[in-house]
Amino acid sequence: MNGELSFEQAAAAHPDFPRIIIRKMDTALRGVIMTARALERAKEEGALYDVSADLGHKNPTPVLGGAMFRDGTVVLGLEDLYLQFPSNIIRKGSPYSLDEIDGRLWLVDGKDPVEEVFLSPVPNYFGKKTSRGTPMVKMATPRFPCCLFIRIYNVCQFWEEKNPCTYCSFVKQKETVYTPESLQDLRETVDEALKEEGRWTVLFLSGGSDPQGKSAYQNTADEYVKALKMLQGSFGTEKVYARIVANAFPKDQLVRLKEAGAVTYEPHIEVWDEKLFKAICPGKDKYFGRQYWIDSALAAVEIFGRGNVCTQFVGGVELAQPHGFKTMDEGLRSTLEGVEFFAQHGVASSFFMLWVVGGSILHAQGQKPAPLEYYIRLAKGVRDIQKKYKLSMDFNNYRSSSGRPDVDLARLDYNRM
Repeated sequence: MNGELSFEQAAAAHPDFPRIIIRKMDTALRGVIMTARALERAKEEGALYDVSADLGHKNPTPVLGGAMFRDGTVVLGLEDLYLQFPSNIIRKGSPYSLDEIDGRLWLVDGKDPVEEVFLSPVPNYFGKKTSRGTPMVKMATPRFPCCLFIRIYNVCQFWEEKNPCTYCSFVKQKETVYTPESLQDLRETVDEALKEEGRWTVLFLSGGSDPQGKSAYQNTADEYVKALKMLQGSFGTEKVYARIVANAFPKDQLVRLKEAGAVTYEPHIEVWDEKLFKAICPGKDKYFGRQYWIDSALAAVEIFGRGNVCTQFVGGVELAQPHGFKTMDEGLRSTLEGVEFFAQHGVASSFFMLWVVGGSILHAQGQKPAPLEYYIRLAKGVRDIQKKYKLSMDFNNYRSSSGRPDVDLARLDYNRM
């Protein structure tokens, strides 16, 4: 993997791959720095907000309301301005900058403006409080520009036992489970957010892991059921159309999720190779092993239906040393084998680009993300398999979260899936 391709070299080597998606991946790998002029422009457009008071932080905490490419997808690499990501991330190469040039915002590579960028204002619910005085931004956070994220379980047993997934930087919060009062806070927050018509196209529910309970992960499932029943009231329907990213639940808990309104389900396998699963996801391996996580996804197809179940891989983690594959070809072969296996059973797959974030084991090890070309080849491979088995993921499309180039690429096939 020495001699990695630059953006232009990668684009020339893969002329059939949209340059704008390659650029988006490159910003994720290299990062983006906003100039003073760009920050001032964001303030003028109402796209920058200081949430320090809302979150109880002493230092200013700027949040950008969304910087988007012309195709409507978010500019990656600006995650230090987002609520859900830490700012210390291991990058590759020199960063891009976001600057104002002749009255327009541009992504700049060195001295060259390469893509025009557009800002989205912060949500109207920012700065507001619930009836009992809870800042709404604590109950639901945006994944800009149009995804409303709700953290369901605010503790991870894997971290408590010191065997977390090695790429994860989960931060435990004070309130770990929903109380009747916090459920009311959540209901008021979602109701307020939905007043901004057309703003939110995706509702995203996810959280930590607790394998305990009468059946596997029941404690975690209980919190999803509470939240789903509350959201039924917000939407006035028995079904809650949202991305449900959760633990691998057994059938009895999957049935509970569906009865509470869930229509989709995502237990993320993260990495396919059996030995790497043990090394990368030791907590998942302990509770209750790789095959259990696979079986949960397959069983979910019986309950939610083909194409309504998705798993996700952390693209590039399979190359992390010393346990990972030594070449791109080996890593691709392994991950795509997993994607095809799931597709054969009606489970869709996507992948998230590995970000080596502060607080994670991989960051402490000084690991680096995979080469740009690796993500191009992986995105093409995943997309080709999804097309082969005619698996679309409207609930998990390109607007549902950032960092997934295969989902960006899949937009080209929507009319044929």
